[in-house]
Amino acid sequence: MSTTETNELPQAQSTAIVSPDDQLPPVAAPSAGFIVQLFVIPALIVAIIFGIGWGIKWLADRGADPKAYVAALKRDNDGSWQAAHDLADVLRNQSNDHFKDDPALAADLVDALQTNIDSGRLDEHAVELRIYLCNALGEFRVPGVVDVLVMAASLERDAREANVRMAAVKALAVYMSQVPPALRADPPELLAAIVESSRDERPLMRSTAAFALGAHAGPEATRRLVAMLNDSYPDVRYNAATMLAMQGDDRAAVTLVEMLDPTEMVAVKTEEQPASRDFKRQLILVNALRATKELAAKNPSADLSALGAAVEKLTRTDSPTRIRTEANAVLIEIKHQE
Repeated sequence: MSTTETNELPQAQSTAIVSPDDQLPPVAAPSAGFIVQLFVIPALIVAIIFGIGWGIKWLADRGADPKAYVAALKRDNDGSWQAAHDLADVLRNQSNDHFKDDPALAADLVDALQTNIDSGRLDEHAVELRIYLCNALGEFRVPGVVDVLVMAASLERDAREANVRMAAVKALAVYMSQVPPALRADPPELLAAIVESSRDERPLMRSTAAFALGAHAGPEATRRLVAMLNDSYPDVRYNAATMLAMQGDDRAAVTLVEMLDPTEMVAVKTEEQPASRDFKRQLILVNALRATKELAAKNPSADLSALGAAVEKLTRTDSPTRIRTEANAVLIEIKHQE
């Protein structure tokens, strides 16, 4: 996921202000993209995501050849990171979904990331290249990407590599959310790296790790998520609650109630601009509503009375229309489970 941490992943800058009422993500069935949306990231980054350059989008929509990007990034010059960044965008495009199962393409990127890590370079361009290579590798559904991502998630030889670690943890989460556990052969080092990140002193690292623990969904990961519900940093406990709710774990309920309170401003107080505070507050609300709906569907026997009261209260606020509409739909789901 303070919401203006200096160790956030590099992003293309945008000054466009997005209306929360217009841009709230629609309700969707759980998927890799859906889980990524559930990651409670700072409002500024959300705005940037909505402002991704149209040139990159056009290339992705045209089904650009990933091999051209691989060739460009392998030149290992100051512009290589941009090729890796653009390749990650191409892989996220649904029309290019088949590339995610290409072991040869994945192997080329694994080799590029391993070479970069082994070089030990810590200049800006080398670090950016590692970050975007992690982003691209996370989009694949082949097991060959796991080991190098685990290495990147575990390695911090210098503070400048913190962003690489976060990118690698996030990439592992995306990979695990796309590949069912029965089809994975995760090495023990994978969970160990994520758990270690979840105990990092930096809140943004812990927030990212909560996302990954939810994607792992094993017993040890779940135990760690439950412990993170008591984290002093709101984004961390909100991510933990969201991911537990996705698993049907009603221990998330208390934190979800906190998230559903439209007057609760602890998670947005560090945002400098009112528009950013409003945007993040709406993002938290919609994430909590989605998580509540998932919890009700996956755990019909759970006591959701407190959550139901929080959702019902939300329907009577002056929140944006889409928030209140979604809250009404979730309230129907909760009452249906009673």
